[in-house]
Amino acid sequence: MYLFVNVSATHVPHGHYIGSSDDTTASQAAALAYADAHLGRLLDGLAEKGRWLVILCADHGDAYGDDGFHGRGIAHRAVFTVPYAAWIHP
Repeated sequence: MYLFVNVSATHVPHGHYIGSSDDTTASQAAALAYADAHLGRLLDGLAEKGRWLVILCADHGDAYGDDGFHGRGIAHRAVFTVPYAAWIHP
């Protein structure tokens, strides 16, 4: 089985999780915490249907002052470095 989920909570603008419209490391952390709070329920629901190959990754990183750069539309290692995990669930 295959399921694609796009967690848009972590894409700009997401500062509303902390009552702001700014894109900061704090707003990113709050958006990730929101998504993470629901991920367990999704994985538990999938497990009821059988085994799944789960792949978690991002499409890009963001620079938050790295080497003086901000944003994601730039050629910088902070933008090219993305989290990745894969496992068989359950």
